[in-house]
Amino acid sequence: MVRKIRDKLASRGARGIIGLGKSFKIMDDDNSFSLQFSEFKKAMTDYRLGFNEDEIKRAFKLFDLNGDGNIDYEEFLYTIRVLY
Repeated sequence: MVRKIRDKLASRGARGIIGLGKSFKIMDDDNSFSLQFSEFKKAMTDYRLGFNEDEIKRAFKLFDLNGDGNIDYEEFLYTIRVLY
């Protein structure tokens, strides 16, 4: 699941840290420097990855490493670049 997200980001030019940072900022609609579930869900839908609601919830939990209900940039970057 994370691999599919990473591949889609890469296809949009987000191969390096700068590209991932730009993608993260685009997803962060409220400029809070973290992604709430609604922002993450919107991004997954906009990227047309074909995930259903349950899959999006599971992916969100994979990215939310500290379990606080938000994905900050460090969690996002770590999950994309290191974990998978």
